Amino acid sequence: MPARVQRRFRAGGDESGAAVVDFVMISVLLVFLLLGVLQVAVYFYARNVVASSAADGARYAAAEGVAAGAGGTRAAQLMRQGLDAGDASAIHCEGVPAVDAASGLAVETVRCRGQIRLLFSPLRLPLTIDVSSSVLKEHVP
Repeated sequence: MPARVQRRFRAGGDESGAAVVDFVMISVLLVFLLLGVLQVAVYFYARNVVASSAADGARYAAAEGVAAGAGGTRAAQLMRQGLDAGDASAIHCEGVPAVDAASGLAVETVRCRGQIRLLFSPLRLPLTIDVSSSVLKEHVP
């Protein structure tokens, strides 16, 4: 081995390009962390839209003179306004009349169940959303 090469090995070696490798390793981790945070934000946004739609649908169905199952239809319409078509069509809402167990009063319940897609996953795994909302009927004949 030439003397110049032997001195380089004895001195600890050449570290040129190490900063680039470190940057690439750290940036890959940071990109995955960023995508994970964005997915959590999208999931909670979708869950809030579904919960708000179910609550508004239950309030609508509890109004006097409205058909019992109209709350599910109203919640589905509101979801289509707040979510994209693919996610909104994968979540189904139904409105049913019920009786509150504690008080015995008539209530309207809207329950929305379904799945939203992962945004950044090539596997397309679903995230489940299950929300229900109940409101006292305004007038019971």
